Amino acid sequence: MKFLKNQLGRARQIGKAAQSSLELAASLVVIFILLFGSLQVFLWVNKRLVQRQKDYESQRVIAGNSGSEVKVDESQYPTLKIFGQ
Repeated sequence: MKFLKNQLGRARQIGKAAQSSLELAASLVVIFILLFGSLQVFLWVNKRLVQRQKDYESQRVIAGNSGSEVKVDESQYPTLKIFGQ
């Protein structure tokens, strides 16, 4: 009887170790996905800011000398593609 209790105790310890390993693997996968997604968002924002600044610099003299409003064409800016869609 004592032998069976020892065997059950060892099996529970192995089961707990396996569960923690699986949880660690799953959390690492989620962390890498979040890091990759946030990096893609950062790069997208950076590209848009650079292009918008170029457009602003090229149109600000025109807008300052004319009475009309200068429109910005949003279709020319990069779209957000997190997973290469």
